[in-house]
Order: sequence, then structure tokens, then C-alpha cells
Amino acid sequence: MRNTRFLCRRISIWIILVLQIVLITSYFLLQNESGHNLKSNITFNTSLGEVAIRNKLTYHTFGNRITLASIESSRLYVDLNTSLCYKHGSDLEVMGRSKNVVWKCKCLSGWHGNDCSQPEVIWRALLAHRKSVQLKGPRKYLRRIIYLLEVDEFAETSTEIRVNDLNSTVDLFVLYENQRSNYFARKISKFLKEFHSKILYLRLTDVKDVWKIVKSSLTNLQDDDIILVSGPSDYPNGAALQYIKLYDKWPQPFRFRLRWSVYGFFWQHPSKTALKGGACTISYLYETLQENVTLLYNKTADGMILGDLNHFGGWFCEYCYDSLQIIKFLNANPSLSMISFNSANLKKIDNEYVEDLIENGIYLDGKTELLRTRRYRESYFAPIFVTNSSWKYDWLLINLYSKMDYY
Repeated sequence: MRNTRFLCRRISIWIILVLQIVLITSYFLLQNESGHNLKSNITFNTSLGEVAIRNKLTYHTFGNRITLASIESSRLYVDLNTSLCYKHGSDLEVMGRSKNVVWKCKCLSGWHGNDCSQPEVIWRALLAHRKSVQLKGPRKYLRRIIYLLEVDEFAETSTEIRVNDLNSTVDLFVLYENQRSNYFARKISKFLKEFHSKILYLRLTDVKDVWKIVKSSLTNLQDDDIILVSGPSDYPNGAALQYIKLYDKWPQPFRFRLRWSVYGFFWQHPSKTALKGGACTISYLYETLQENVTLLYNKTADGMILGDLNHFGGWFCEYCYDSLQIIKFLNANPSLSMISFNSANLKKIDNEYVEDLIENGIYLDGKTELLRTRRYRESYFAPIFVTNSSWKYDWLLINLYSKMDYY
């Protein structure tokens, strides 16, 4: 009996040992096979990906011929019985739940018009305009917007935000840089790669030549297309721009009353707004401005102003850098510096001094007190892309220099 139990134990041990050997051998065989397949797959996919990037994500530059897309406006509307309702401005959920036949568009809060296509800023601009405006539309095809952005090392973040925020509205972003600078020239091949099909990058000896080059690059420019200009720290309101694309008979040029933020969107200048940038149709640019795009910055020109003291045509974020970059910007642009070195008792711009200004909400002149804004209480706190990407732009939304931040 004892010998039988001993024999059974020996047999069990041998069986376990054999199973272990089989499992270990199978494991290594599978690893080698899968590793070989994985290596082959990775090599193939990387090669294919590189070809796709070269073919699809190459930005435009000198000598390229660019054709702007023609997009039907009907894709932005839903046909409801006898009404065309603008999708983004209509409460489609409530309208769909109605037990009765719905003949009119029901607008979401902040949207107006029979088709609910007027954002609040447009609706108020029409009310405030001195003369009656009889707009015609919606058009069969959307106007195309060509946005001219002068770039340098201080405009990297603002350019990234504007291209992402306005991608669905703007048809061509023209990033132009002075020949003396090569900051974007070194970055553009990897910068905003997913939008390269919409980006024309130019490095110019004279930035006044930008429109001449842009015009020669476009194969299907039309008189009713729109040229848009703004400063490097300006963020136009995308909803307002979209409405301009849909309707005709606008008073021209369009100008933008922007919410004036300082250091970040958490501080507002006591003047509250700044009138900056402009836009017009190509025909207006030719016939009235003689193709001089710089005249769109003229603050005294007639036309329509988009934005008021409470509903803004966009945002102007002045000195929206970290403290070290503010110092670098002021050193590069000494004529723009408003720091009083005598009152600050400093021989040079000091990082600690600038941090103190940001923390306590004091403008660069050292005396003007800024207004605190409320992120979760204000509908125009910051561009939508910034608020939706708070993990990346927290330094623009929160005063990181403040020791007691109650936002």
C-alpha cells in the first residue's frame, strides 16, 4: 500500500514537470512568432503612415496653386416641414419631441432669427447699427474666409488656438512671417500638421506683399469671398464669422469689438473692450481699399461692428504669456513697454516684478487695476477651444501666480 502511494506521487510529479516544460516551450514559440508578425506589421504601417502624411498633411507655400472648396450651406440646416432651421442654433431635441406639427424653428438660448442662425453678437450688432440692414440669404454656397495671421515666436500659442478654434469656419489660414525671423520656418513642418491642407505659410521680405502672393496662389478666388485680418493676440468669434458666410448685403467692412483680457482670460482691462481687426469681401478690397489690406485695421471706417460691452466679437488677450516670455517680448519690443523703471526701482525688467503684477491684477503700467473675471459665470470668458482644452491651457484660464485662487 505504501509503495503504491509512493509510485502515484512520483507519477504525479512527472506529469506536472512535463506539463510545465510543454507550457514554457509553447510560450517561447508563441512569443517568437507573434514578435515576428508584430515587427512586420509595424514596419508596414509606419511606411504607409509616412506616405499618407507626405501626401495629405503638407502645408502650402510659395508657388503652390490652391483651390478653395465650394460648400453648400444646406449641410448646416435641417429641413423641417416648411422651415429651414440652422442646426447649431435650433433646439432640435425639443422640436423632435413635440406632439404637434412644428412649423417654426425653436431657437436655443442665445440664438435668434427665423432660422435660428443669428448668434447673440450678430443679433445685437444688427440692432445697434445706425441704418436698417436687409440681409439676403442663406446663400446656396458658403462664402470662403481667408484669414491672414502674422506670426513670430510670440504668436505660437495664439496661432495654435485660432487654427483649432476656427478650423470649421475659416477656409484658408495664411501664416506669414518676416524674413528676419525663422521661428515658424523651423516649426511649420510639424506644427498643426492635421490642418496643413488649410495652411499657406509664407516668409516675406516685406509683409506688405502678403496679399499679392496669396491672390496669385488661389485658383478660384471669388468677389464675395472674405478677407479677414487681426493682430497676433486677437481671437475672432467663430459663430459671428459663420453667419457672415451665410448671408449677403452686409455693411462693410466688418470690425470686431473684442473682450480685452490681460495676462490670461482671468483678468480684464477696465476699458473692457478693444476695437481691433477687420474683414471685408474681395470686391470691397479691390474697389474701395485698392487691395491695401492694412486699411482693414482702420478703426474709424464705416461698416458694422460685431460686439458690444457685454457680447463680444471675440477676445484680445494682451501679454498672455508666462512671466519670462513677457520679459522677452518687452525686450524685443521696447516701444511697447509701459513699465516705469523708476517707480519700480529696477535697473532692468525683473521676473519677480512681472509675476507680482500678474498675481495682483495690475497692468504693465504699474498702476491700472484689472478686473477679475469669473470662469463659470460668464458665457464669453474665453474661446470655446481654450475652455474645452483646459488641461493644456490652464495657465490662460487660471491665475497660477495667485496664492489664493477662487475660480
